Amino acid sequence: MAGAVWDCLSLPVLFRDQRSLGSAALLGVGGGAALRQLHTLRRFNSFIGIELDEVHIDIAHDWFGVTEDHATLVHDDAVGWLWRYDGEPFDLLIDDLFGHDEHEPIRAQSLTPEWVGRLSTLTSESGLLVVNCIDRAELNRARPHFRAAGFEHGTSFSQAQYDNHIGVFSRAELDQKLWLRALSESALPAHAIRTAKSVIRRKLW
Repeated sequence: MAGAVWDCLSLPVLFRDQRSLGSAALLGVGGGAALRQLHTLRRFNSFIGIELDEVHIDIAHDWFGVTEDHATLVHDDAVGWLWRYDGEPFDLLIDDLFGHDEHEPIRAQSLTPEWVGRLSTLTSESGLLVVNCIDRAELNRARPHFRAAGFEHGTSFSQAQYDNHIGVFSRAELDQKLWLRALSESALPAHAIRTAKSVIRRKLW
């Protein structure tokens, strides 16, 4: 745990036990930090990461040590890839699709009802959908779309020093007590557990 945004992308996986997590997809791999954290917290039968920038894939391999044991990395436009995908839904689906406009981060795919609906379709019944939003306002604007898409439970993860708000959505319960227990029982060292507990978690509905 680094006290950074990618902690908020990986830590929601602790809402689910190992048995319920078979497959995962990460839209926007970046350097691979969140992917390595996820591999530490849980194991998946299959994990695919879609990344548009080949340099990011090289960084993930060469600097963050991402191997085929961790995930299959695919060089592709994740938005197009998700619309073309015709396989089984994922038990964990993470949307971390960001680009830049004049050095400011912007979402590469707006959280429209159509996009949220597609994400919902590809999230399993007991699965988790994790979505990185540029700030709380963006998350709040999109909240009705996630509820309309059938997600009965929503929680946000954030860090005090970052604007990003990560939405965690599920049709099944998101139990904070179970999350804390899973964190305490994880293989993380004590200082990493303390860092993880500092993440701000707020129930959305």
